[in-house]
Amino acid sequence: VPRPGVFIPIIEQLGLVRLIDRYVLDLAVQALIDNPTLNLAINISGLTSSDQSWLRTLSALVKNKPEIAQRLIIELTETSALTDIEESARFLSAIRELGCRVAVDDFGAGFTSFRHLKTLTLDIVKIDGSFVKNLTENVDNQLFIRNLLGLAEAYGMETVAECVETQEDARFLIGEGVK
Repeated sequence: VPRPGVFIPIIEQLGLVRLIDRYVLDLAVQALIDNPTLNLAINISGLTSSDQSWLRTLSALVKNKPEIAQRLIIELTETSALTDIEESARFLSAIRELGCRVAVDDFGAGFTSFRHLKTLTLDIVKIDGSFVKNLTENVDNQLFIRNLLGLAEAYGMETVAECVETQEDARFLIGEGVK
């Protein structure tokens, strides 16, 4: 099975990513309507983050439905969020105003500064898997994660880790406060 990093750039080159992001949004909202205990996170492309029609569709789908909006998390990759930080901040703020939660995916893979975290007003930071693999053996990655957790906590953000593959790494992360 091809990884998203392989086929998403092709989909973007073909100009189809906005259609796919719209379809995923429709499916996610319908799943939340059908399953009242479900929480969902969907990734959107950087191209969609500047698409006002996608944002209008989200608004139409969750407006006056806080029970749906609060269970929907919209994720934007760190590199996409940094392409135009001010535009990303406005986009993510509009999503939060609708009652949805926002997350930055692959945190640490790009060049996010502490100022960027504050500017984006995120709910969730997803730690890039490259900092999580073999975590118990890598003191530098442990230091990065501890510092990120302190910052996230200060800003009231949750943290989630990607690519947790061992019990030892899971215990370390849970012990540090990662969900």
